[in-house]
Amino acid sequence: MANNTKPQNMKDIKKSILDDDTNIIDLMVEMKNLAGLVVDLGFSAMLLQDRKLAERIKKLEEDMNLKLYKLETLCMLAANNKKDALGLVPVIKMAAAAEVISNGISELTDTILQGIKPHPIIGEALKSATETVDYFNVPKKSAIVGKRVKEIMRGSITIIGLKRNDNWIHQPEVTTVIEPNDTLIFSGRKSQLSVLLKEIKK
Repeated sequence: MANNTKPQNMKDIKKSILDDDTNIIDLMVEMKNLAGLVVDLGFSAMLLQDRKLAERIKKLEEDMNLKLYKLETLCMLAANNKKDALGLVPVIKMAAAAEVISNGISELTDTILQGIKPHPIIGEALKSATETVDYFNVPKKSAIVGKRVKEIMRGSITIIGLKRNDNWIHQPEVTTVIEPNDTLIFSGRKSQLSVLLKEIKK
């Protein structure tokens, strides 16, 4: 099972596991959400040949690797006997599958960071693309703090991802309230998204 967590971060990782009260179920949900977000962003990054999105995906991959390491550790702590261990094997396999998806998308978008020219088919798709993806880090004094997701969405624009603390939410509920330091990932028509980002950055 692949684990790409960087050795130099291991001390901090172990401390975060000891201090964190996240349980196995919560981690499974987070990894599922993160995998879905990576797929959405990966498709957009390849279609738009967007370096910024490709770099964002690399960071998401690191988040996924860390979550897998945490989940594996929690599973070992939860197994009191052989029967428990056998029951937790499918959990680890499902989590590993989410990580494989994340790593695969990251490898795909690495071609953007390496400056490898896309296949002509992607170029043709770009010509007809009317939608794009972008993200916004919410400042403490932002006008959108305290607003619900549905109050920000307009026209074709949707929020496909939200990062709060170290957790990613894929396609957050429209009733979710925006908090300071959230990271929002938007999807929508280029013209509408450009206008919205200008408004909320004021």
